[in-house]
Amino acid sequence: MFGSNYYEFVEVSDPFVGNNNSWITAEVTASSSVFNNINGHLVTITSQAENDFVFNLVSGLYGGFNGAWLGGRSPQGWLTGPESGQGFSYTNWGGIEPNNNGYAYMNIGSSGPGISAGQWADDSGTQGVPSGNDPVIGYFIEYEKVPSIPVPASAWLFISGLIGLLGIARGKKRAAG
Repeated sequence: MFGSNYYEFVEVSDPFVGNNNSWITAEVTASSSVFNNINGHLVTITSQAENDFVFNLVSGLYGGFNGAWLGGRSPQGWLTGPESGQGFSYTNWGGIEPNNNGYAYMNIGSSGPGISAGQWADDSGTQGVPSGNDPVIGYFIEYEKVPSIPVPASAWLFISGLIGLLGIARGKKRAAG
């Protein structure tokens, strides 16, 4: 848990077969996922602290260059979650990235072509489909706890007053009847 949000990494079996690990498939699966009655979405990372937290979910589990889809695309920005339609407010692109106007993914392995572990790249070739150049093996899901909206004390006083007035009005009707 980071802040009030929950996160998980989903590794896809046979990630390079068909479209079972395309960005679209990951996005649809993430948005239909539920954890503790909270709907998920592909992760949208908005700070270095959040990036570090998400990377630490898988740190040390994968060697070499392997990736996990994020919820955005270069240069558009975030495409999922509450940040959908917004530009990137934080990025962690590695090396010459972004260089393909592609879907974003995080390097979850130990090294990559000019991309350190935890840094981002955008996919190339067939956009949104992993390949040898973009070895995306899974995706991150974020479950955002919707904050409750506190009711101001003045609203409670108003509601209490209305209830009191209704009680008085009912009492007068009974007395008159």
